[in-house]
Amino acid sequence: MKKQIQETVLELIVQKGLKFTMNDVAEKQGISKRTIYEHFESKQHMIETIVDDAIEEVKQREQEIFQSKELSYKQKLAKVLSIVPSGLSFGDTALLEQMKRFAPNEWVKVDQLLQNGWDIVQQIIELGIENGEFRPLDVPSVIQLLRGASTAIFDPDFHAYNVHSLEKVVETMVDIVTHGLMNEKE
Repeated sequence: MKKQIQETVLELIVQKGLKFTMNDVAEKQGISKRTIYEHFESKQHMIETIVDDAIEEVKQREQEIFQSKELSYKQKLAKVLSIVPSGLSFGDTALLEQMKRFAPNEWVKVDQLLQNGWDIVQQIIELGIENGEFRPLDVPSVIQLLRGASTAIFDPDFHAYNVHSLEKVVETMVDIVTHGLMNEKE
């Protein structure tokens, strides 16, 4: 039942952002609010659980990609940098702003992941350099560049002026990282 409630909350977040109510959840799920409170202490607890699960999913998917024997390091890097949690639709970037304003503790968790969650990416780059797939570059500088880019593109203020979806912006960042800016002319 807890998982079903979470799925309903995710649907409501897509529809209403973080402005959903416990009544909305109960009505959409066809259950009483009392049943919801048997699984979640509060709306904040629901949001916390969803964010924690999303962060865990990102870490798990990073590991799966890193462990894959079928992918090149370039493919691994592109896939890891492109991860967006499956349950959260970030197409509506207003959700990012709402999280920053109305769920600041959860925003801190997301921000910490953006700032500190680079170990797998660093390993992929180092191994890619080692096997000759990537040019030899200063890895800490590359990580800092990626950290800055990721922080910037997940910043709600950026999306107030950008017309593209978060997915499109992430795709552009990954394309620049994996292919550069220059057209290859032979």
